[in-house]
Amino acid sequence: MSRLKTPLFVLAISLIAVFAWLLMNGTDYNDLNEDGLSRGNIAYQQGDFEEAAEWFMQAAKLGDREAQYQFAMLYRDGKGVERDDTQAVRWLKLAAAQKHARAQYELAKLFDSGRGMEQADPASAMRFFRLAAEQGHGSAQLHLAVLYAEGRGTPADDGLALKWAVAATRSKNREAEPYLQKLLKRVTTKAQQGDAKAQFVLAMMYRRGDGLNADIKSAEQWLRQSAESGNSEAQFHLASFLADNENSNQLEEAAKWYLAAARQGHIKAAAEFGAMAATGAGTAVDPKQALQWLQQAAKAGDAKAQTALGILYSETPGFTHDDKEAAAWLQKAATSGRADARNNLAVLYALGRGVDKNYKQAFTLLQQASESDDKAQFNLGLMFLRGVHTVQNDETAAAWFKRAEASGNSRARLALALLYHLGHGVIYSETDAIHWYQEAAGKGDLDALFNLAILYYKTNDFAKAFASFQQAASAGDAQACNIIASMYQHGQGAEYNIDQAVEWYRKAATQDYPQAQFNLGNLYRKGEGLEQIDKKAFYWYQKAAEAGYPQAQNSLAYMYALGRGVKADRKLAQKWFTAAAVQGLNIAEQNLLLLEQKQSGFTLVSHVVDMDVRADLLFEKPLNLAKHLDSYKQP
Repeated sequence: MSRLKTPLFVLAISLIAVFAWLLMNGTDYNDLNEDGLSRGNIAYQQGDFEEAAEWFMQAAKLGDREAQYQFAMLYRDGKGVERDDTQAVRWLKLAAAQKHARAQYELAKLFDSGRGMEQADPASAMRFFRLAAEQGHGSAQLHLAVLYAEGRGTPADDGLALKWAVAATRSKNREAEPYLQKLLKRVTTKAQQGDAKAQFVLAMMYRRGDGLNADIKSAEQWLRQSAESGNSEAQFHLASFLADNENSNQLEEAAKWYLAAARQGHIKAAAEFGAMAATGAGTAVDPKQALQWLQQAAKAGDAKAQTALGILYSETPGFTHDDKEAAAWLQKAATSGRADARNNLAVLYALGRGVDKNYKQAFTLLQQASESDDKAQFNLGLMFLRGVHTVQNDETAAAWFKRAEASGNSRARLALALLYHLGHGVIYSETDAIHWYQEAAGKGDLDALFNLAILYYKTNDFAKAFASFQQAASAGDAQACNIIASMYQHGQGAEYNIDQAVEWYRKAATQDYPQAQFNLGNLYRKGEGLEQIDKKAFYWYQKAAEAGYPQAQNSLAYMYALGRGVKADRKLAQKWFTAAAVQGLNIAEQNLLLLEQKQSGFTLVSHVVDMDVRADLLFEKPLNLAKHLDSYKQP
């Protein structure tokens, strides 16, 4: 027994040692701390597919999409596991659901062939090929091109076939280039044989330079042929091509092709032609046609047409205004993300037009639109400048006006000029004020031109002031006409010329500008620069007085008191002196006392000009939002 104990003891020790070694060095495929994917890749590279399968399975079960893909491939190829297409499909679906492009591609091939399932499923194959192709998988892109070319799992479409063949070529797929050239040859042959769809496809290839050298002339040639054959897409794109050139003759032709496509039910063409009929671009303004085509496109869900309808119903002259209808269409377009619709809808909410007034909703819409819309950016600046539904903040307002101007908003230039001129929200800068006034004036803003002239005048640069005032006056600005007349009368910035003064006073007076009417009345009363005629002096004083101008009311009272140009009438004199005094004109109060004491020696004002900066945007009380908010007036 003692002899047996020793060998048994040695054997037991040996078994314990082997077991310990196995315990220390064995593979635990369920160790969550192990990187199953990496270990599987190493095993795969070493040709140990069984080991790789164990590691891939571990990582796949933990949701690793690459491991799911690799595990599926082992089942598909029968490496390390028994070949099983059903299992391959199962794991590929899991990886594909996690947007694994290669898994989507391989799954699509299995659907296409029917492996691992009861039968082939071309539609599902198409779907997964597209998912992989959209992620830039070159082979998937090429397969997609083939499916579109052959009409497998989808209706045949040469245009989409070429699109994906081009994409595959750009993805450096080696088989894509020869297939692309084969497709191009086939489409070109069909186009030359008069196939309108092929002509359109070829035109777009030339236009984009996809697989062909970009050639605008060839693109237009094929578009015309296709359009003339009745292809509505070609008609629409030809019209768009012509409209982009903005040549008046080409705009007329563009309108013709848009209408042709619209009559075939092309929604975007209907929207475009409707807008052209509304604005008179390329065709006569025709409200009936505009509404017909825009409504057709809008009802079909076209957001551009919905926006256009909203603008026509609420803002565009010549169209029946219906703010409620406008708000309904703008709401639809705003929901689709149209920034211009959001801006105009915000204006309706801010003014309570067609909807209940709601500053909060207006502010929210402007914030949404301000990502891309310059009018919305300007309007947000206005809201901050005047504290409409937000804390008044000149600095924030200035920032929005700067952003709006950078986006091309012309009204923001005047706003910035005012801020720099008056030192609101920015550091006062005469140089910056002049710059922005000039920028705004250059775009036809008369207020900017007038304020620029005021700035020059108050810094005694009369020559520049005169030039700017004259430019504004020549554009019909009555206040500038009055100032130009005054500068001629007093030799400021120009030589004294009373005849020119009379002419410019008369231009402003005939525009019902009270100050000019008053000044012209003074010239007639004094006989300065024209024949002294009290009746004409009385005529102009009366017009200005009835418009509420106190200096003219004072002078009209004087004429009644002394019977100049009119029969003397102390009661009417008292009435007009009182009217002027009520408005705060001190000399009218003094003249009223003289009248009551039956004395003369009345005091008159001999000349007036208004040199105040036009800054209603900053100081108008109450704020007239309707005047200042910027909205689209035409589609």
